[in-house]
Amino acid sequence: MPEVSLHNPGVAPAPSRFTSTKLADFPMPHGREEAWRFTPIGRLEGLLADTLDGGVPTYQLAGKPLNLGQSITLGVATFALAPHESDTPLVAAPFDRVAAVGWNNIRETMRVTINGHAPQPVFLDVHAGEPGSAPVVGHLEIVAREGCDATLVLRHTGSGQLNETVEILAERHATLRVLSLQEWEADAKHVATHQLRLAEGSTLQHAVVTLGGDTVRICSGVTLPETHADINMLGLYFTNAGIHHEQRLFIDHVAAGSKSRVTYKGALQGQDAHAVWVGDVGIGPVAYATDSYESNRNLVLGKGPRVDSVPNLEIHNGQIEGAGHASATGRFDDEQLFYLMSRGIAPAEAKRLVVKAFYAELLNQMDVPELAAHVLELVDNRLSEGSLQ
Repeated sequence: MPEVSLHNPGVAPAPSRFTSTKLADFPMPHGREEAWRFTPIGRLEGLLADTLDGGVPTYQLAGKPLNLGQSITLGVATFALAPHESDTPLVAAPFDRVAAVGWNNIRETMRVTINGHAPQPVFLDVHAGEPGSAPVVGHLEIVAREGCDATLVLRHTGSGQLNETVEILAERHATLRVLSLQEWEADAKHVATHQLRLAEGSTLQHAVVTLGGDTVRICSGVTLPETHADINMLGLYFTNAGIHHEQRLFIDHVAAGSKSRVTYKGALQGQDAHAVWVGDVGIGPVAYATDSYESNRNLVLGKGPRVDSVPNLEIHNGQIEGAGHASATGRFDDEQLFYLMSRGIAPAEAKRLVVKAFYAELLNQMDVPELAAHVLELVDNRLSEGSLQ
């Protein structure tokens, strides 16, 4: 059920959650904890162990591998793969077991620095292992320099297991779009921590598209510590039979005048397809004039899937522009199907069109045409694996 809480800013503290780089501060979960109650922990035990010694993912730019010690510049973006040396996270400390395990097992860091304006998106391919391989650990630091404007797409492929930390820092008045595409094979497992921080006047579009994998759990933390920052979070997922896709996010409005929008949409088909979305938004005691809204919508294609959708809103001051949330899970709209079929479209094809239209809003906002076409092709393939009769 959606949760809303209002607090007297003179008494209640600002919204927060515990963070630490110490692995001992995050014991192995058992599934009864609030943050883990929807997660099939048994599938992820290998990725939650104290030590992950499977190595690192491989990275490619324009089809060419990027090796340790190399630095490549593509347009306004510089990619450098280096040994991990820092004891301090770029954006924020870990907030759960996945993040702490990842942080304490980082060997290499892919640093992406964006400085300037780029009309075309840049694609970075991330490949994780083969079937049965040991878990690997990835770490990306993405910095959008002051006043820049660019789009970065992360494409994840493979059949392995990946614990990944992605840190994104948008400096003053930067405009950045980061899209993470999960195009895993059916047996892959992926747990990820995305940490985002926006400086004054910056704009960040953060999009997550999940279309594969056996188990994928992506948790995103957003901090808005300076005025007039704007975060737009988009999520698209298609969950097949037996697959678990989980999306969790926490947005912390700290300073005045910031804006957040969250729109996640998913379609599910087949027995035991399971999608989880948990959206937490906190508005602090001095985050005046905050404008926030989050939405999660799910389309269930037939019998068998399960959806857990939980929006939460915590407000600590009464001087905001607006704050709200919505969550809905449903099946095909009979009127839409009737309209299409009355024009001679076969029932199965009509359902395909409805599913694609369901995703259209998100793909239009992402504004990467070649990626949109690819995503719709993948969705069409997933629909072919099920039954729309």
